[in-house]
This record gives sequence, C-alpha cells and structure tokens, in this order.
Amino acid sequence: MVNLIDKKGSQQKIGNKFTELLKQVNDNHVDYTWFDFHGECKKMKWENLSKLITIVDSELMGHGYFLATLQVGLDSRQAVTDKTCNVV
Repeated sequence: MVNLIDKKGSQQKIGNKFTELLKQVNDNHVDYTWFDFHGECKKMKWENLSKLITIVDSELMGHGYFLATLQVGLDSRQAVTDKTCNVV
C-alpha cells in the first residue's frame, strides 16, 4: 500500500491517522509506504519517483496476476481464455 499524500499541513493529519489505523490492523501481509508525492516531485522533478520505485520494486515484482478474456456470441457460445503469471 502506498500513501501519496503530503507529510505536512492538513494532509499530514490524514496520513498520520491512516498510518495509525494500519498499525492497529497489524497485518503482516500489508506492506505500507508513505511517499510524499508533492514534496518529492515539486517543481516537476518527476525523476524523484525513482525513489518510490526503489522502495516498492521488490514487492511489486513478487506479485502475480490473473487475466481472463470472456467472449460471448449471439448464439450463447462462450469462450474463456485465462493466463496466470508470476512476475519474475
């Protein structure tokens, strides 16, 4: 889970409460990162997103996905194709 709100001002209050809530949930399956998007990327410094990518890269690469395509014809024929992958 990535929190992209500011770490100052009124948004900081929201972020702090959200962080507290996640601590109370205490779920080891939830990884949490608070990345101050506006603070890091102000003045169009989009290259600072690489910091976030570095933080979450290993977790993202460890996840898989499921993709299904459903085709339904007018004569009620159905075809489902699926693909389950792990990102390596």
